[in-house]
Amino acid sequence: MGRATRLGPVAVVLAIAALSVPTALAGTGKGGGNGGRAESAPVAVPPAVVSGPTRLAPRDYPAGADGTAPDSDGVASPNGDCGACIVTCWTAATRAGSGGWSGHVYIYQHLTWCGNGAVVTYGSVWQSYEQVGWYEIGGEFGPWWSGGCLGCASLSSSGYILWNWTAPIVDVNHSGTTYLNSTMYAYGGVSV
Repeated sequence: MGRATRLGPVAVVLAIAALSVPTALAGTGKGGGNGGRAESAPVAVPPAVVSGPTRLAPRDYPAGADGTAPDSDGVASPNGDCGACIVTCWTAATRAGSGGWSGHVYIYQHLTWCGNGAVVTYGSVWQSYEQVGWYEIGGEFGPWWSGGCLGCASLSSSGYILWNWTAPIVDVNHSGTTYLNSTMYAYGGVSV
């Protein structure tokens, strides 16, 4: 059998420190643990429709939804080649971003649009943002109309964010750009 080796106080401290390093580098309490794995580059979160499309009640239709002023019951008047089409309005939210166990960064587009089944008669969009954990938003751009039109079968909006991911304790960081393009359709559909 082998001989027992006595370690001095300095060796004991170094041994404990060596055992603690992977745990110290794995997480800092910001954003949950990852089971002791080393952090990898942030992962893109695919664009998605996170809510809706949800049909609005006629009383909630925006002014000018049918190209003129809505009737008291929200159904409407002739629109282009459609004849006397019924206008319906919807709302939805879309999202894109990057994330992992250490947090996330998201861009959201909040959409409201109306259509008569053939053409989009009204559209509005605004953006919001979310950053959690080791992510930080460096710039926000948009939204702007990027395709289709009022009077077309669809209407598209676009925007993007610049973000940074920085791991505390160790000098590891990543940066990226997340784009979000949302398309609203005259029949009530939405896609990203």
